[in-house]
Amino acid sequence: VHDAILDSSMAMTNAIAQLIRAATASQQEIVAQGRGSSTKAAFYKKNNRWTDGLISAAKAVAVATNNLVETADGVIKGTRSLEHLVVAAREVSAATVQLVAASRVKSQLYSKTQERLELAAKAVTEASAHLVRATQRLSEKEEENRQAEDFDKMSNLEFKSKEMDQQVMILKLEKDLVGARRRLAEMRRHGYHAEEEDGSF
Repeated sequence: VHDAILDSSMAMTNAIAQLIRAATASQQEIVAQGRGSSTKAAFYKKNNRWTDGLISAAKAVAVATNNLVETADGVIKGTRSLEHLVVAAREVSAATVQLVAASRVKSQLYSKTQERLELAAKAVTEASAHLVRATQRLSEKEEENRQAEDFDKMSNLEFKSKEMDQQVMILKLEKDLVGARRRLAEMRRHGYHAEEEDGSF
């Protein structure tokens, strides 16, 4: 039942591999064109803010990719939900945008390697969107199967009881959603603050 999810995850992993290769080529070109007669170490030291940003972006892609693979495996094994997979795919897309932006800062205008990096990033974004759509379709199908009840056969009392249960569930989910969004905002503020402190040394 999860073949579509597995295929989409594999396609995204392949797209990420192409992205990493393109990012490496772009980095090598930037260093070669920017260092002149100096050494690579001297170039990285002189451009330490860019270097730190690029390293951070590359690490973010690696972490997000690893999480995506583990999450896809968890979905197949039944230990992770389809919603986890959607979040993991979106994290990969966000990290990809960060990596491309970091590379673009120092890239030459009309650079072929940067162009290939941009195309590779687009492929990752498209693969992520495809994975999310496949996951959502599967999730909707599973939900339909769970909710496949013959309401016509229920008594008025049973129907009213079910209806009230659904209203209570919606209220609880809405409350949980507000709380989850608040916690996520606090986590992101803390993350930005931590990055600023790291960059101050």
